[in-house]
Amino acid sequence: MTEKDDEILRRLNDLKAAIRNVVHDVSNPLGVLRMSAYYLQNGAPDRGKEAHYLTVMGESIEKIAAGLALLRDMSDDSPGASPPRPSAGELA
Repeated sequence: MTEKDDEILRRLNDLKAAIRNVVHDVSNPLGVLRMSAYYLQNGAPDRGKEAHYLTVMGESIEKIAAGLALLRDMSDDSPGASPPRPSAGELA
């Protein structure tokens, strides 16, 4: 392998790791959305709990949007662009 091949392989591995982190960080808010929707649909929560679930749902949507923006940024193939390296829990 050449030095250039090693660099390409390293960048590919970095990108894969970043994608795994984003998928992990987006999965949690999806679970929160599912749980909140379930409680809103199947229970008759009082107004305070209903407001709480709606707030949590809004926050979860924002986290998912941030994860999607990060994925979009990772797809930037302009010269000199390198994939961001989010850490686990960066979107939390």
